[in-house]
Amino acid sequence: MVAPAAARWHSARGHAQQAEASRQTAEHLRAAYHQAAAAPMQALRDQGRVQPEAQRRTYETTIRAALPADTNTKNDALAATPAQAEQTGHDPKALLQKTIVMRDLDTAEDVNDVLVWRLRHLAQLRAHPGEATRRPQTGTGGAKPPANQAGVRPAPPASPRPAAPDPRSRPPRR
Repeated sequence: MVAPAAARWHSARGHAQQAEASRQTAEHLRAAYHQAAAAPMQALRDQGRVQPEAQRRTYETTIRAALPADTNTKNDALAATPAQAEQTGHDPKALLQKTIVMRDLDTAEDVNDVLVWRLRHLAQLRAHPGEATRRPQTGTGGAKPPANQAGVRPAPPASPRPAAPDPRSRPPRR
């Protein structure tokens, strides 16, 4: 994260006010993350719990082999993500290696969460696994515009811009 790095940088240079502001920013960002990630992480944990045991063990072994021995990788969400990546045509082992070398994991508050989000990003998986795919249907001809809310006027249609006036046809300056 940038905010903790900024806090360390300012602390090292004696910028107490800036260092404190950076620490507070990091706290606010962590709180926002925990709030925003709660539902997607719960959905991933639920999906990880219902994985077949053999498949789950395979992914856990892959994850443990790629990380340092002291890293706790017992996480249902982390077990579910490589399975989803593989279903979309990715090699979970290669993807996991890529996520580990992207940046260090030493400063991560939760290594499992970091790995989940990196894997999902690299595999181009949705952040919230429970979201339905929303693709616009083209060519159906049955699409209706959304209903207008009471009291909200639609924007007037854009009128074409007038051509720039010819500088020679301007009246003389006074």
